[in-house]
Amino acid sequence: MAFSDVRLSAQAAFVARRILSEGLVKAASAADVRHALEAALVEDRDRERALDEEVKRLLEKNAATIRSANVDYAEMFRKAKRMLAEKKKIPL
Repeated sequence: MAFSDVRLSAQAAFVARRILSEGLVKAASAADVRHALEAALVEDRDRERALDEEVKRLLEKNAATIRSANVDYAEMFRKAKRMLAEKKKIPL
């Protein structure tokens, strides 16, 4: 699921506070940890959005075949996304 920018920032802040309070990382400031986490989450979100767009293009290209086979679009989307994610080694 792709988070909005606000939700993503809130999640990064929460995780940063949690890992700092539990002593899992040592950093000069909580903001540094939050920024690093936020950057990783943004990258992951953008990769998933790009994957979704690629799946949509693939399904649009094969729309006639999908319609003639009477296949559920949502199910086909999930299967195609999972297949492309595995092929590109993108964790979902």
